[in-house]
Amino acid sequence: MAVFIMAASFAVGIATVFAVSFISDPSMETMLGSDDPPMSLMLLAQLVMQVVTVVLVLWAARMFAGDRYASLSMVPLPGGGLTVLKSFVVLAIVSGVFTIYAWNFAYDDIIADVSELWPLMKGEYWWLMLLVAVVGAPLSEEILFRGYLQSALAKSQLGFWGAALLTNTAWTALHAGYTMTGLIDVFIAGLVFSWLLWRTGSLWVPIICHGLYNGVIFAVLSAVELPAGAPVGLPA
Repeated sequence: MAVFIMAASFAVGIATVFAVSFISDPSMETMLGSDDPPMSLMLLAQLVMQVVTVVLVLWAARMFAGDRYASLSMVPLPGGGLTVLKSFVVLAIVSGVFTIYAWNFAYDDIIADVSELWPLMKGEYWWLMLLVAVVGAPLSEEILFRGYLQSALAKSQLGFWGAALLTNTAWTALHAGYTMTGLIDVFIAGLVFSWLLWRTGSLWVPIICHGLYNGVIFAVLSAVELPAGAPVGLPA
């Protein structure tokens, strides 16, 4: 079902891109006459895929469980804002330790990953990128991977942590354009999100922490400049 949801979301996203392109330019020269589709269309497609993913996961959870929100662990936050604050501190410490390591031993990988995002952060449609990264990605990815897929696998012989390892491997594969250092960082962050879900029992904790995490990265990248000579471009 998770594969179906991802495939359906991708199909709707691509269909949206072609529909918007046709409406704005019936000749389709802007879309078909360029090797790189307009950045605005890429971001729009990603946002649409995120929305469709959330809708389909909620539908699937309702179809196979009586209470869709309980089955996805989308229950009220235990401890409210204080729990979120503590959780984000844990995430920041773990991520910070790895970032310090990577900065000293894999600097080129960090610059390579950052440079791929640069046109999106600094471009005309930065606000759309912000919406995709800080709202759409945390909601769709956490609901699909840790709320739906991980919860289902945890009921098997894998147990919670076996399910977490498998789920986060799949989630990391979603970021295949990153360097190996970037993929390791994503995997570690995913394990923290899984632990936060296990520790608090509420999917809202990793959703909010994921959004804050992406928001901090967005703010930092928007405020600083790339080192001279760093390659700037979109993922191949």
